[in-house]
Amino acid sequence: MTSTGSSRPLVLIVEDEPMIMLGAVQLFEAAGFEALVAFSSDEAVAHLESRSGIVVAFIEYDVPGTIDGAQLAETVRNRWPTIEIIVVSRPRPGETPDLPLGARYFEKPYTHAEIERALDQLGLAGTVPRARTNLPPRGA
Repeated sequence: MTSTGSSRPLVLIVEDEPMIMLGAVQLFEAAGFEALVAFSSDEAVAHLESRSGIVVAFIEYDVPGTIDGAQLAETVRNRWPTIEIIVVSRPRPGETPDLPLGARYFEKPYTHAEIERALDQLGLAGTVPRARTNLPPRGA
């Protein structure tokens, strides 16, 4: 789940709920990314400061840490402007999160298709090999 010098693009997934984190990792790995994980905004900033090659930050709006997900998205936009930002959150009736220009926002539960479509719109789909979904028959 962390980069080991692979040529696959790197996504930073910031999520504090382990099962949701696992689902996000699987989603991005199936899309050809290598996943780097953080369970807090502080851990995410540490990864960003120590790693290069991150192309997408996938951020939970309510992530714990010194700053929340919206502030983390703003930090990413200001300090690492080439990183694409996707923010996810539980539904917020009557509230529209204040996010930096160009950030994508999805309410939970988001679908894999929504995230894949966002990656396509960001120009990141099709640039990485897709995971095989149809394995050959045994013995073939």
